[in-house]
This record gives sequence, structure tokens and C-alpha cells, in this order.
Amino acid sequence: MKSNERGSFLFTFAGWFLEKMENKALKILFIPNWKVTRLSHDDASLQAPDKVVEGCKYWFFRHFNTSAEVDVIDIGGENLWRKLEHKIKFYISQPVKAFTHRNSHDVVVSHGAQSGLFYELLASFVKKKPLHVMIDVGGLNGARINNCETPLIRFALRKSPVIIVHSSPQLDFYKRYYPKLYNKVHFVPFGTDFSYFSQAGEEAEAQERLFVSVGSAKRDYITLCEAWKRAGVENYKLRIIGDESLARRYSGCPGIEFSGRKPLAEVIELTRRCTAVIVPLPEYCYSYGQMTVLQSMAMGKPLIVTSTTSTVDYIAQAPGVMATEVGNVEAMAQCVKKMCALTSDELKKMGSDNQAFVKAHFSEEQMAQKIEAIISQYLMR
Repeated sequence: MKSNERGSFLFTFAGWFLEKMENKALKILFIPNWKVTRLSHDDASLQAPDKVVEGCKYWFFRHFNTSAEVDVIDIGGENLWRKLEHKIKFYISQPVKAFTHRNSHDVVVSHGAQSGLFYELLASFVKKKPLHVMIDVGGLNGARINNCETPLIRFALRKSPVIIVHSSPQLDFYKRYYPKLYNKVHFVPFGTDFSYFSQAGEEAEAQERLFVSVGSAKRDYITLCEAWKRAGVENYKLRIIGDESLARRYSGCPGIEFSGRKPLAEVIELTRRCTAVIVPLPEYCYSYGQMTVLQSMAMGKPLIVTSTTSTVDYIAQAPGVMATEVGNVEAMAQCVKKMCALTSDELKKMGSDNQAFVKAHFSEEQMAQKIEAIISQYLMR
């Protein structure tokens, strides 16, 4: 077949495929590595990934241009396998259930290697199976490379599922350690529910002289607290939400308050009233902290953020973010001082610039449409 004939054939086939998809709902089986609550009526206290509401489309799939029917198989409650699953750091019962339901769907989308790895291993032994798209947020195995676990992961993924990552530096990780998978790895920026968080962040009646830092895991609160002490700012408070492990250590440090985990509504209310948000992070070669960064920006807040593998794509061009280095107490202290020295108008402009930036580049709609395009690309093959 000549090249022009081949091009004409592919164009015709693509048109036929898209026409078929317009008339047929795309059936997706979604297997996330968390618990999803099923509701008859919406509950605003739960974020979209954590709930399936009767009669409503689920999470980012609601933004697909193609009609999509999504079935969700979550990790479920505590079961006989759970203790073992915690030890081996991937799920068994959920992927087995997904495997038995696979062929009634066009696509299986797994979120997190804890759910996707064992499903892919099972699917690798059969011929009849739908497309598998794995969203890898945790670097497959926490980005650890060793002679015991890595060969097992390579074996499980030997049939090369489609992989999506939310941090572009992860592409280099795959190229170096999983080169056979590299050609099917795609970087899709994470997107936040801009409409929800921008409305939630409407300006409070009275702003507090308060910095907020939220998160219970993968946060570098020691660097933050030391930086706060060094900055020596007056008339401002720092409230750390989600981790009280350092409360005793910094009990004598003026201005620092600690509290445990709080419901989403309370976190949003505190963020609405605060001056700025600080996201102090250690370095890992995978995605973490991105939701906090983007949600805070969507709420119209200035930020101080550690530049890491996970955040560099999101803050490098952000107009209202002060970036700092991993573990650099002095650099973070300088950011705190600079932020405290700004006028209320300057802070407000930083926040509104952040809000516009997120809307333009990191919305949930944009993420969904890029994922949909990748799925369509492989289905057409």
C-alpha cells in the first residue's frame, strides 16, 4: 500500500472509529488505591475522587467529550487480605475483582501502582483484555530500585500498559530504569476542580495574619518550623494542620500552632482566611503535594512551595508562588520575610494571578481531556 493510500485509509478509519464512539458510551472500569464512598445525595465535605453520587458522573471522567460510563471498584473496607496487602504494599482482592469484570469494559484505568500492578500481572497471562491505563502517582514502588523488587515489577509490566504520570521528571526515571515501558509513558499535568475551589476561596470578610500549612504525610515540617523561628516575624501565626508530631518540640516557639487532621470544610475555611499557604516538601521521585498546591492557588492564595520533582511543573511559571529549595532553612525563612513584608494589595494580586494561572493551565477539565485523548489514541490502534 502506497503512503498516500495508507494515510487515506488511516484517516477514514479514524473517522469511522470516532463516529462509532459518538454513538456508543465508552465503558471504563476505574480501580483507585483508596476507598470511595457511594452516596444517594451529594456530600460537599467529600472531594470528587472520594465519592460516587447516584445519578452523577464520577470525578474527572465527567469532562470527557465522549460519553463515558464509569464503574468504580475501590479497595473496600478492612478484609482478610488487608494486613498482607499493607505488608507487600499492593492490593490483591481489588485487582482480582477488577480482572474478573474486565471484559465488560473498553478500558481499565488504575490509579496508583498499588492497584494497577497486580491487575496488570493477571491480565498479562490472557489474550482477551481491554486497554489498561495506569496512572502512576507513586513511582511504581516509591521510585525504589533494588535487585529484589524491580525485576518483579518489570515482569508484571512486561506487556507494557499505557502509563500516565503527573510529574515530568518521572519520564527520566522510566527511561533509565524501565526503558521498555518508556514509549508508552505520558506526562499529563494534574488538574484541580477549579470551579469548586475558586468559589470556596471567595474572599473572607476579615483576613487573618496567618500562614497555613496542610498535610499529614510527605511534609518537611522541621525545615518549615526552623525557618519560621529564623524569620522572626511578628504579628503573624503559622498553623500546621494534619501533623502534631512536632508540637512538643516547638511548644516554646512563638506563633507556631499544631492541630490534627480536620474535615475538608474546616481546611477550606482556614485557607480562605489566611494570608498565604506554605507547602514544605522533601524530595521524592513521584507525585505528592500537588493537590494542596493547586487547590490553594485556585482559592486565590499566595504560596511558598518547595521546588521538587513533584511540584516543579506547577510552580516554575506560577506568578504568585515563591519557590524554595529542599531542606534549605535560610531560603524558606527569606521567603517568609518577603511575604510578610508585602502589602495587602500585593498579596491579593499574587493570589488572583495564581487563580488565573491554575484556570489556564491546571484545571480538571484539561487533565480529563488529555487523558481522554490518550485513551482514544490507543483504542484506535
